[in-house]
Amino acid sequence: MFKQIKTYVGILAAFFHITTAQADVNIAVVAPQTGDQQAFGTELISGVKTAVDLINEAGGLKGQRINLITINDACDDRLSVATAKMIASNSGEKDKISLVIGPYCGNKFGEVAKTYADAKIFQIIPTSIPEEDEAENHPGLAKLSGDNRRQSTDFYNFYDKSFSGRNVAIIYDSENREIVDIAAAVQQEFKKHNALERLKAYSYSSFDDIDDLVEKVLEDKNNIAYILGTPKQTAEVASQLKDENEHFIIFANKYKAQKDYNEIMGKMAEKIFYVGLPSLSDNPNFAETLVQLRLKGVEPEGLGVYGFSAVKFWEGLVEKGDSFDYDRLAAAMANGPVKTLWGETTVKNGTPENLPSYGIYIRMSGQYAQVY
Repeated sequence: MFKQIKTYVGILAAFFHITTAQADVNIAVVAPQTGDQQAFGTELISGVKTAVDLINEAGGLKGQRINLITINDACDDRLSVATAKMIASNSGEKDKISLVIGPYCGNKFGEVAKTYADAKIFQIIPTSIPEEDEAENHPGLAKLSGDNRRQSTDFYNFYDKSFSGRNVAIIYDSENREIVDIAAAVQQEFKKHNALERLKAYSYSSFDDIDDLVEKVLEDKNNIAYILGTPKQTAEVASQLKDENEHFIIFANKYKAQKDYNEIMGKMAEKIFYVGLPSLSDNPNFAETLVQLRLKGVEPEGLGVYGFSAVKFWEGLVEKGDSFDYDRLAAAMANGPVKTLWGETTVKNGTPENLPSYGIYIRMSGQYAQVY
């Protein structure tokens, strides 16, 4: 079984881990299990596995057991494309993959999504993606968390509630398309609320070095900084701002706060805010699921909720469409309301219309606690 996949894995054994079992329906989750994003890939896979185990324990889906395959693409462009082509090539009745969850990283997203669509493999992206990628549409492509510009609204709302009237620096990497989009969305949000005079934008490329950037941010009498960049850039700016003023308020992207960031920040990492997808633990629509998971001894952590949600979303479509067939699943998603773990909603161009707000976190003893 899975002969072609195993052959390919034999060539790239360092990147792929496959869990196989005798099963009727095959699904795959593509997420990093090595590299800087390994922790988040592990969370996603854990959530997917929990959902699959619960379905199989209950007798399967439409009487068929689910076989889960985990593939490590290490957030690498070449592996993301190769993985998609490899999965798409398995068209035999026993070998065919019915669902792909991921990839976590948006490497070559357009090419990857088209490959799955052409092979009629339903694809769910569980986490938020860049604006340009969110615009990519195929009948069987679900973008479960929408685009990541949404965080601008939630950042502003938390700012307005907790720090209204203070000056904010938005510090960003102008060479990163995704980051530029988020920075622009933050500016638009402040403008919409007639608070643009409180926000100043600073691009790394406009300064000779981090020292000059930090000096200018402080000179402009900012009290808060939302830092968008690589883990190293974010840590260097945040640590210098804190060194200059221990009361300076820092926001960073939760998913960029890895490896180099942690090495530079050390214990200082627990003194700043992080913007990330919500835990859903306080969402009333998620309460019943949370109770069921806890009764099973499972406490969903981080992005594990989104891996779990992806499987449950697919399960709901299978039940609604009464089939595992790509076209029937696509029709079920496009026609009328569908179930998500945060409530029933309609789906437009693959994106649920009622998306949960982003969360604001603090880190305590290495763990993230949602404060908004």
